[in-house]
Amino acid sequence: LMAADLKPMMIEYADSTVDDIVDANLPVDMPKEEWDLDSLTAKVVQYCVLLQGVVTPEAVTKIYEAGGKEAIREFLKEECRGAYEKKRVMIEELEPGLMDEVESFLVLTQTDRMWKEHLQAIKFIQQAVGLRGYAQRDPLTEYKLEGFKLFKEMRDQIRRNVIYSVYQFQPKQPPQ
Repeated sequence: LMAADLKPMMIEYADSTVDDIVDANLPVDMPKEEWDLDSLTAKVVQYCVLLQGVVTPEAVTKIYEAGGKEAIREFLKEECRGAYEKKRVMIEELEPGLMDEVESFLVLTQTDRMWKEHLQAIKFIQQAVGLRGYAQRDPLTEYKLEGFKLFKEMRDQIRRNVIYSVYQFQPKQPPQ
């Protein structure tokens, strides 16, 4: 957060979010014939509206036939990185330095919001985990496991929210 340039973090966020979308829509335990490439395409376009018309079911099907699931993953990562670069250039042309400010703002606000939600969830777990002692489970171990799981979910949600917001960001033109 203290870095002057959050671009590498944003690219990492975009890549990780693509991984999440691909893994959710093309699960390894589902037969390949049942994979819904239309749903995958719709989810990617919903996540990054700049990819509308670029990431199509036809393009994804062609890439899948040529290289499989990992080829789709790499194609989507490249397209999302390109969309991020395009968005960055578009915003920087309007006002130099604005994109860095926006990224910092989004990371901080999402972290703050999600941290507050995390703390509320931890309070709930503190109350609920005590009951697990009746089931012959160590409450402290259960609390640590649940807390860590919640922390990872919070971190992932921050990442998804930030990169989604970056893609959706539209600066307003000042009145002239």
